[in-house]
Amino acid sequence: MRLLITSLRVSKGLPGGLLAILSLCGSVIVGPLPGFAQATETVNSKPEPVQPVSYPCLRFNAGSVVHNPPALYSRDGVLDLRLSYQQTTDEAGRTLFCFMTPDGLQEPTLHVHAGDTLNITVTNNTPASPVEEPFNSPNCGDTAMTGSSVNIHYHGTNVSPTCHQDDVTKTLINSGTTFQYSVNFPKNEPPGLYWYHPHVHGLSEAAVQGGAAGVLVVDGIQDVQPAVSGLQTRTLVIRDQPTLQQLPESSPPVDSNVEVPNLDLTVNYVPGDATTNTQSGVTTFTPSIVEMEKGKPQFWRICNCTSDTILDLEVRFDGVPQTFRVVGIDGVPVNSQDGTKPGHPISATHYHVPPASRVEIIVDAPSSSVHQAQLVTKYINTGPLGDQDPYRPLANIRLVDNCAEPDDDTLPPARVAEAAPHQLFGGLKSEPVTATRRLYFSENPNTNQFFITVDGQTPQVFDNNNPPSITTHQGAVERWIIQNRAEENHEFHMHQLHFLVESQSNFELNGSTQEATITGQFADMVQVPFWDGNPKTPFPAVTLLLDFRGKDVGDFVYHCHILGHEDLGMMAIIHVLPPDHGSHP
Repeated sequence: MRLLITSLRVSKGLPGGLLAILSLCGSVIVGPLPGFAQATETVNSKPEPVQPVSYPCLRFNAGSVVHNPPALYSRDGVLDLRLSYQQTTDEAGRTLFCFMTPDGLQEPTLHVHAGDTLNITVTNNTPASPVEEPFNSPNCGDTAMTGSSVNIHYHGTNVSPTCHQDDVTKTLINSGTTFQYSVNFPKNEPPGLYWYHPHVHGLSEAAVQGGAAGVLVVDGIQDVQPAVSGLQTRTLVIRDQPTLQQLPESSPPVDSNVEVPNLDLTVNYVPGDATTNTQSGVTTFTPSIVEMEKGKPQFWRICNCTSDTILDLEVRFDGVPQTFRVVGIDGVPVNSQDGTKPGHPISATHYHVPPASRVEIIVDAPSSSVHQAQLVTKYINTGPLGDQDPYRPLANIRLVDNCAEPDDDTLPPARVAEAAPHQLFGGLKSEPVTATRRLYFSENPNTNQFFITVDGQTPQVFDNNNPPSITTHQGAVERWIIQNRAEENHEFHMHQLHFLVESQSNFELNGSTQEATITGQFADMVQVPFWDGNPKTPFPAVTLLLDFRGKDVGDFVYHCHILGHEDLGMMAIIHVLPPDHGSHP
């Protein structure tokens, strides 16, 4: 067993004993461990505030070994925790945000099972700022948005959009305010990787770019995808942040290492430190390190928890792309929901991961004869108006011998069961379609306004007080065709439910490529690449099948998950009525 103290990037000296982080071959084991007793909390009108934590938002040095985030586990169907939302400034002058537990865990991974309840008490301990926008009644929490408001979105989960669960349009937690969440997971929630992050319209990009994002795991994927049973797990949380030099990004995007990226990338808070030589213009990166044991595959749970950055992931051995096996997309095990369990993996050599999307893969370790093994993200052509997302290495893979692993780092044996009679999304392909809708992304570069519009309606910048753009009924099954009429990539996300990706159209006309792996699978994120601006060229589009047969009713949102676009208006509200309110539209 090998113990080591990780290297942290800090701007001030730390008092002795404040934070000791020990690792076992890449697994952080600081803080509460599985089996610790936790007090059960319920939502009340005067919750006890969570006190701010000293030295919040600590980050690692470039080139460090990647460690799994600290993890908390539900017990007896409940996971309780208290979080302090805080901000600080790093040595480069960048504003950092984070959710901290009272004992100093930053954005812990939250493990629950289907049917569990997640109780979170959160206090906004960031500095107060002036009121920016009043909210129309009814509201959840504070009644006016300020420049420091926060809330939490449980991204990808099929939970209720109601107050104290996953209401993002009316929930505000202002500076000095304490708020309680009690989130109930469906008993048939698919096992896989989800995440949580702030979702106050107008402030989302800054909060997520500052690092306030963590992952949430619904345990049990080995029971649906037995191929991962017994494998060591790597949880890789990819975030973005302004570069150290904070130079203007290159424009328009070009496939070249002389380009300045829009944002730097971090892996579990280990930064890539994109550095541009201002004389030659060449940008270099400092990859982090991921350790693997010789001859043993690993199960990688990868979250693109960035604000704005698109990824196209590859594993390369001496420059040659390797085949990995995709076992889950956006929290749903592949080839599992519309058939009989268990599912089976999909082989791929790369995978497009839009901002907010997740992919879970099995990766084989390199042989000792490989000189350089890397996880990289390929160049993304985001369009004439898009951001610079160049090729860059994210992590070097380093072989180690006889690496001991704690129990919580290796998945248990599979317990494959028969498919549940009311499996979430089950049988969707054979259900009659009750409505077909066409939506499109567009933008006005002159006014810097972004829109997602139902065809036939007038484009409208999102406001929290807007009425719903779409009304449907619980039980509906709808086909949505989503076009991109803008000259940069956009990424479609639907809250509260997943969709089935039926097809991708007209991608190749501008040189983009379809993500073959996602067709026929369930997701909550999908990329729609840029239109080339030629009036004779058809718009790139995706066709999705949306399943409103679940329990969720009320108001929730859909939007582009490039958060800079969402904050500038590219979001809208859908209102789902109970089935007894009338016939389907």
